[in-house]
Amino acid sequence: MSAELAKVRYLQLPRWTAAAVLAAAVLVGLGLLIFPPVDPARYGSTPAFAMSVTLTIAAIVFGVWIATLESASGTWQRTLTAEPDRGKVLLAKLAVLLLGLIGLGVIAVGTTIGLSDLAASRAAADVDSGDVARQVAAILPPAIAAGVVGFGFGLLAGSTGGGIAAAFAFVFVLDGFLTQVPELGDWTFGRVTGDVQAKIAGDAAAERALVASLAATIAWSALILAPGWVRILRSDLK
Repeated sequence: MSAELAKVRYLQLPRWTAAAVLAAAVLVGLGLLIFPPVDPARYGSTPAFAMSVTLTIAAIVFGVWIATLESASGTWQRTLTAEPDRGKVLLAKLAVLLLGLIGLGVIAVGTTIGLSDLAASRAAADVDSGDVARQVAAILPPAIAAGVVGFGFGLLAGSTGGGIAAAFAFVFVLDGFLTQVPELGDWTFGRVTGDVQAKIAGDAAAERALVASLAATIAWSALILAPGWVRILRSDLK
């Protein structure tokens, strides 16, 4: 795992991705400070929506990047010389992905919540700070799931561009079409991750219990992760 952590620490894309997410968190907070909403509910819904989109995109990009780094740079043989067990290499990559997303997500969410509370306080708005915190924090599990989806598509595609395109198409486009499929429509990736977010946020609109939604989210992530994982274990890598 130390090798994967070193890549995240010293290569540019993780730093730029993290910087973009944190910049978005600050800009959202500044927007609330400079242009205080009339509706107090906006102090929670606006940052939650903005950071949900930002963190989901960043998670997908980071997930695909860490999955395709060796393929893009042609260093699989060097990596497997240092650690011949491909399963351990993939597990290390996945662990670093999850740690990175959790760490970045906690910092970004904390920054957004703090600035939103500050904006509400300065505007003397009647806002429940606990409700704001729940709404913003609820974006983290779906974003992490999107990162795992990106990782899976990256492993399967073997290229950064292909993995990002496939992950974006699945999360933002194809998932909407799947909602029209009988029996499956209520259990699409978007529906179950949306229920996870709604339950954590305290939204009564969630259709399923939190445990069921989390289990379905993990199942979707594993389903997308499996083909690329098998490909790396069995393919002739260069």
